[in-house]
Amino acid sequence: MSADERSVQLQKSASTETANFDRFVLGASMAACAYLAQTMPFGPIGVNVSTMYLATLFMMALSTVFGFLRIEATITTTNANSSYLHMIEMGQLNDASMRRLAHAAVEKVADRTKTMYVLRNLTMLFSFFCYIATKVYATYPA
Repeated sequence: MSADERSVQLQKSASTETANFDRFVLGASMAACAYLAQTMPFGPIGVNVSTMYLATLFMMALSTVFGFLRIEATITTTNANSSYLHMIEMGQLNDASMRRLAHAAVEKVADRTKTMYVLRNLTMLFSFFCYIATKVYATYPA
């Protein structure tokens, strides 16, 4: 197996594992949303436990939205990379300035994937801390 084949195999493996992890995290986020929606007490909006649970549910739902957007952005990035490589292979990007412009466009698409990754993880972490704070507040009221 040549070095080129190994790098292609490694890229395929990393791509597959990333996609599987993204789907797992999305499923976990959706399950957490369902759990919160089922178990939270409902009450008037104000400074109370039910509103704290509602804020936690909102943050987890936002994390789920960012998870969907990350999967969508990953697909878009893969398509952009594929088109970029195809243009190179067909000799359409022989000019260095054209290649730089095309590469910059692909990088811009890839940046959205990274942004969704960070937003998904931050909102998930924030919702976890909100849930713990709500449980503690409900147990030890001020």
